[in-house]
Amino acid sequence: MIKATIQNSPYCTEMTFPCTETEMLKKIGEIGIDKEHLAPTGMVIDIEPAELSVLTDCEVSLDALNYLGKQMYGMDRLEQEKFLAVLSCDDLNINWGLKNIINLTFSLPRYTLIKDTYDLESAGRTHLLNIRGCLSASESANKEWLAEEGKKLIDSGKGLDTEYGMLFVNKEIAFDEMFKGSSLPPYYCGPNAAAFAEVSFHGETELIDLPNEDIAIKKAVARLGADSIQDCDIEIDSTRDIADEWWEKIKTVENTKDLFSLNHLLKTEDICINPEPPKSIFYREMSKWLRENGFEFSEKDSCMVVSVDYGAEAKIYNNGTVAALTENVGDEYHDILQAARNIYEYCSVYEKAAPLKAECLSENYRCLAEFNGTVLAAKYSEQHEFEFVTWDRTYDCKGVCQGNYYGDYFAAKEDFAVRSGLVDKERLFSDDELLKLNCCVDFTLENGEYLNYDEEQALTRLKEKIEEITPFPSDNQEQTMQNLSM
Repeated sequence: MIKATIQNSPYCTEMTFPCTETEMLKKIGEIGIDKEHLAPTGMVIDIEPAELSVLTDCEVSLDALNYLGKQMYGMDRLEQEKFLAVLSCDDLNINWGLKNIINLTFSLPRYTLIKDTYDLESAGRTHLLNIRGCLSASESANKEWLAEEGKKLIDSGKGLDTEYGMLFVNKEIAFDEMFKGSSLPPYYCGPNAAAFAEVSFHGETELIDLPNEDIAIKKAVARLGADSIQDCDIEIDSTRDIADEWWEKIKTVENTKDLFSLNHLLKTEDICINPEPPKSIFYREMSKWLRENGFEFSEKDSCMVVSVDYGAEAKIYNNGTVAALTENVGDEYHDILQAARNIYEYCSVYEKAAPLKAECLSENYRCLAEFNGTVLAAKYSEQHEFEFVTWDRTYDCKGVCQGNYYGDYFAAKEDFAVRSGLVDKERLFSDDELLKLNCCVDFTLENGEYLNYDEEQALTRLKEKIEEITPFPSDNQEQTMQNLSM
């Protein structure tokens, strides 16, 4: 959240960002700015947090400052600390203006913040998660390796001292300039939005939550440089499961471009009047998994409380976190913990993903990832649940073709990695190959009387890694062992 004193000489007012268009109109009216002004600006006299003080005495776009407020509001605590650490670090020698500060919100992976330089394992984990986005289960459990990576980082001598901790610049990750200074980057998505309109003009795009104040649509069109909404291309998508007859009404706007009428319709019809807050996709998917696996659960304080391990309880939060409410939890708790992590991964990726742009698609897919002409996409509905698909882009890059369809996100993700060339298929092992490898390791451990200690430990870690990614039925492994010994 940003608190700022804004001046339009000789008047001043205090504003809090993010704010609604209605709140902004009220505030700019207090300092004599025309409420129909489509690009209101003001002088920043004072601002909090203090790390934004570089904007003091600067004339700024109030809409851009409001966008920055939205970006900051969406950060978790660690992201916010890193954001403020970067802004407070004079050694970076970056010309911080509002444009670059907004772009910093998209470029946080370029920086690693280590709060405790003595905890090498935590430092390694933080750094690797920051630059890679994820760790495999075996990597996450390998404390020695994480500590080594943390030590490399700390010993590199490239850390910059800040009041928030030691800051490192990952120069291999580019500073992402999503914001060019005029049209605002997409922001997904207002809490009360029923749909959003992607409005494009001459290669620039604005995303508008619907329903919204009409002034928000007018401002977006003005930032794009268009004279009228009729000059723009429009694509409509929905954040909710909407009946077919409603969806047909909404989609007609792509041709008629009557976005103001659609906005009015969504404000006045029952579809948008005090809708009951929908259950998150994570809640629905996690509920389904719990029921399928025989767990009883209830809802309390927006959390799922699950009975596990002979009366013990676990609480599942909507961000995928699982907390044990009693001590001495067993295997059931750990099964729930792993399931919650997996389900939250694909649900959160889907919810943040933009609509897939491809001609002749009969249904609404979101683009989870795209690389080297290969697309990983998904669609979801409460009735039909998730469908994941990998496609190749057509030769003109306007459509997609040759789809492989999956109900399993991780199978689709693996197919995408191989199909796009991110992973060499020859470096992957099938479950059957891993079973044979595991049996060979078992055989060597049982019969390798000449193995030294380090070799034995290396084979043991290899066996644990194989079994972690591929649980083998015991009868299959016994049969394979018998075949190897013959």
